Amino acid sequence: MIQDVLMRLPLTLVGLLLIVSATNAAAQLNSRVYVTGFTAPVAFVQDPSDRTVQYVVQQAGLIRVIHNGIVQATPFLDLRGVVLAGGEQGLLGLAFPPDYGTSGRFYVYFSAPGDPNFANHSTVARYKRSSANPLVADPTVHKEMVWSTGLPYIEHPFGNHNGGNMAFGPDGFLYIGTGDGGSADDPGNNAQNPASLLGKMLRIDVSVADGDAKGFRIPETNPFPLGARPEIWDFGLRNPWRWSFDDPAHGGTGALVIGDVGQNLFEEVDYEPAGKGGRNYGWSIREGFHAHLNKAAAFGPLIDPIHEYDHSFGVSITGGFVYRGLRLGAAFRGRYFFADFGSGRVWSLGLSIDANGEAHVVNIIEHTSQLGGVGNVSSFGVDADGELYIVDYSGRILAIDGRRSSVAGDVDGDFRTDLVVWRPTDGVWYASESSAGYTSTMTTPFGSRAAGDIPLMADLDGDGQRDFITWRSSTGVFAWVLSSTNYTSGGSKQWGQPPLGDMPLLGDFDGDGRGDLVVWRAQTGEWFWLTSSSGYTSAFTTRFGGLGDQPLLGDFDGDGRADITVWRPSTGQWFWLTSSSGWTAGGVRTFGSGTVGDMPLLGDFDGDGRSDLVVWRAPSGQWFWLTSSSGWSAGGSRTFGSGSAGDIPLVGDFDGDGRADITVWRSPSGEWFWLTSSSGWSRGTSRTFGSGTVGDMPMMK
Repeated sequence: MIQDVLMRLPLTLVGLLLIVSATNAAAQLNSRVYVTGFTAPVAFVQDPSDRTVQYVVQQAGLIRVIHNGIVQATPFLDLRGVVLAGGEQGLLGLAFPPDYGTSGRFYVYFSAPGDPNFANHSTVARYKRSSANPLVADPTVHKEMVWSTGLPYIEHPFGNHNGGNMAFGPDGFLYIGTGDGGSADDPGNNAQNPASLLGKMLRIDVSVADGDAKGFRIPETNPFPLGARPEIWDFGLRNPWRWSFDDPAHGGTGALVIGDVGQNLFEEVDYEPAGKGGRNYGWSIREGFHAHLNKAAAFGPLIDPIHEYDHSFGVSITGGFVYRGLRLGAAFRGRYFFADFGSGRVWSLGLSIDANGEAHVVNIIEHTSQLGGVGNVSSFGVDADGELYIVDYSGRILAIDGRRSSVAGDVDGDFRTDLVVWRPTDGVWYASESSAGYTSTMTTPFGSRAAGDIPLMADLDGDGQRDFITWRSSTGVFAWVLSSTNYTSGGSKQWGQPPLGDMPLLGDFDGDGRGDLVVWRAQTGEWFWLTSSSGYTSAFTTRFGGLGDQPLLGDFDGDGRADITVWRPSTGQWFWLTSSSGWTAGGVRTFGSGTVGDMPLLGDFDGDGRSDLVVWRAPSGQWFWLTSSSGWSAGGSRTFGSGSAGDIPLVGDFDGDGRADITVWRSPSGEWFWLTSSSGWSRGTSRTFGSGTVGDMPMMK
């Protein structure tokens, strides 16, 4: 791949770099530079023992360390003296076993100088980290894997198609992807040759003693015990340039998904359900779905890819990951991201899994324009939370972000709701963070009940974390402290007229991902707001609602901007104006009734990015909702909480799946109870945090 591909890139592809075929979901993505300053990086690998550490593999033989987002001056491992680099050769892979935290062992894949008959010796070697410093490896302690050929390397006849990606599977075994040996059309027929380790996916068990002569043993469940090299897991690969497992630790299926580089016509994505090895992916008899060369298959059937693209889109696929993080939102969870090294284009595809565990492509979205200039994508990576990164061969690591609004009550930025209360008696905010398992407490003094402050929460600085805000009912001044300053500084703005009955709210009217300052004047039904994008200097107003109505802010059209909403308790009617209409048109539904004690809320129960109508019936503790995906005509219900017990209803997202979780805070005891959407609102948990007896107010706005 790499330099060879740059020579293959047609000039006509330059004009295709900014072409995009996108859905509304795709428009939520962007990229930002995470770290930079690398030379020909080809891999980004998370340290399994320390979530703050990642490693970047440079093709020439250096492994660099990123600690807390900062590139360290001292490399993790320097193999430049033993690696043969150039063209598609070099240091190509790095893998850490699940027990790395205790064993300190890790594995690298590199090209070493070969004998006169071979371009290089593809080598898998085990190293150990230093006992003195976990961010530095010991180059003197190493062991080359000795294959069933009797050699401590795999003989590689040509300089290209070296493969080199390695990863530990959900089964704990080390998987190794090898190229077909290079040149064109696999002249040695290695990919179909049972006696060759080339053009294969290998699987070995490296849980052996340091002194083991081979460095590994063969798993008993490998599919080819006789008639083939026992290390082989799959046949028929050309150059599997980046592949990964759909991580079960983050809710994935454990499947193996491979990006296999094509010859002259087609690039392909192969999918293998968890544990279903022994497959033949067809090279060089097939290229993608298409017949290629008239050769005999080692065995059948030949497995078709789940996706291919021709060379009008790109010339060398870079495989990626099935996304299982939280940052991009629920719409992207379970989608497979991949790219083309030559054209710089990035896509994701939806996966529909059938009863046999096989995947079928649902839809394909191109993200190139939203992500900006991503360069030549040599690899993807994921961090400890399953968040996605792009490796740009020019020297950058890019984080993929979603233009997703912050989650209710989220002060630590993990897209899950935290427990927050404001204590009027001392004006202190107390927060227990989900990222710490709700085991620690953060305190921030801000505000005063004696001065008439009303507490609110929103994301004013756009960092994905909620900021602490008060509105002083005696003066109409909004004041805030920002999460980006660790809640030590912020700002203030006078907005609203308390004598006229103004009520404070916060919402994103301009769609910049930051909260705007809003008041609703009940006497006249007027809404007034100042936008964050103007530095809170540009004012807007519209008239909607009146006395007796209860104001709310939602997003009924899914455009990421606030929609004006009122609920009329006397009739149970909901009215809203959408931002996409310029707040001139909207909708109306009758749902709930104030006469039976209903309380209105808004939340996204179906995960479509639009507000659903919610009421909580205090006397009976019943929740009722209508989903936007049904046109607000159908929904669900649960009985959870009780007004007679002093419960206060809230809507959060405790499991981070982008859908609303049902929550109550029991004022007398300070207990939080919630049911998660990921359990179908049938299971949840509870914590005691705060106390109504001292006047605490639960915050989840």
